[in-house]
Amino acid sequence: MAFSPAGNQLSNLPQSTVKFYDKTFRENLKAQTPFVACAERLNLPMKSGNQYEMFMYVPLAANTTQTDEGTVGSSLSVSVLTTTATIGEYADYANFSSLSLATAIDQTVENVAKEMSYRLGESLSALVRATADGASSIDSSVLTELAASSTSSFTALSLSQIRNSVQSLAGRSVRPFDEASKAFVGVIHPFALGDVLADNSNDSPIDILKHTPVGQAKMEDLVSVDLTEVIELPSTGVHFFQTNLVTKTSNYSGITGLTALRTYIFGRDGIFAINLGAQGDTSYGDGEWRNIKCNVMQNVEPTVADPEGLIPGWTSARSSPAREGGASRSGEGQTRATGRDEWILHHLGTLLLFVLFLLPRKLTHHLTALVEKLQYSLAI
Repeated sequence: MAFSPAGNQLSNLPQSTVKFYDKTFRENLKAQTPFVACAERLNLPMKSGNQYEMFMYVPLAANTTQTDEGTVGSSLSVSVLTTTATIGEYADYANFSSLSLATAIDQTVENVAKEMSYRLGESLSALVRATADGASSIDSSVLTELAASSTSSFTALSLSQIRNSVQSLAGRSVRPFDEASKAFVGVIHPFALGDVLADNSNDSPIDILKHTPVGQAKMEDLVSVDLTEVIELPSTGVHFFQTNLVTKTSNYSGITGLTALRTYIFGRDGIFAINLGAQGDTSYGDGEWRNIKCNVMQNVEPTVADPEGLIPGWTSARSSPAREGGASRSGEGQTRATGRDEWILHHLGTLLLFVLFLLPRKLTHHLTALVEKLQYSLAI
């Protein structure tokens, strides 16, 4: 028995072809913004001017000359280094019409505020990273690159290379970033960390940890899908933050297709982050974007500037970092502009170390160590 086709189909039922819009927006991909957490954070008090000046004595050299009997010698002449930060401002906002807020299917102002929090976190991290990257402009010896001859001939990052870099810091009397845990702090790209963890040779993380039950238990902590976790590689004394917001150098050493990823290790006072914290500024704490709360204003009453109330909602952020002056002995020094919050490379004598890795087509990297050294001689 034959049946006739359905009398009503999509073609004549327009209500059946409408769209359903998911009001829950999908999460976009956001990196960690850890660089501020690697800086020594200082506050410029309110009503104290727009500059923050720091001082440091130049260490005195050993005295191996005997004093002449009965003779009063000359006084020592000490030297003091200074560096100055100049406060500025960074600000962003996004406002919304009354019609757009009345018709949008999502919580637009709150969602955009979250995106702005990430933008501010990125900006603050970029300022600290740029200051750290500028170490070689102050002292060229901080940049030491290992050889690479092609995209397949280079040295992959290893645990021993990280340890050697840490010992380079210790050899310059650099104190750990965290005195309580006796650890330096660092920022590493997940690709570089993956190379270290994939190494199964002697003295690799796996080789070190596999010999004891306690070590075997720690092996599970080395790899985490939660990029917010701090990674401590065995026998390095460095607590690493993971992020892909590291400096990348294309065509490294003139080799087409070879990209360098930089990894950073900081000691105490390696970089200063100075913040004014003015009234109304957005608090950013350690710079991790998830902890940054932008201003969110909704259903605002009409004002003189907007008497019709056509812009009743907005989100905004404002921060007060600083611009670096220079290290000097008597007004001289090097200057590098970095913005309103002062992100200062501490080139007064405390040492700073970075490691640089190469990333060709494979997940392999190349090491470069950058160590800042004392630049000023002592006059006695």
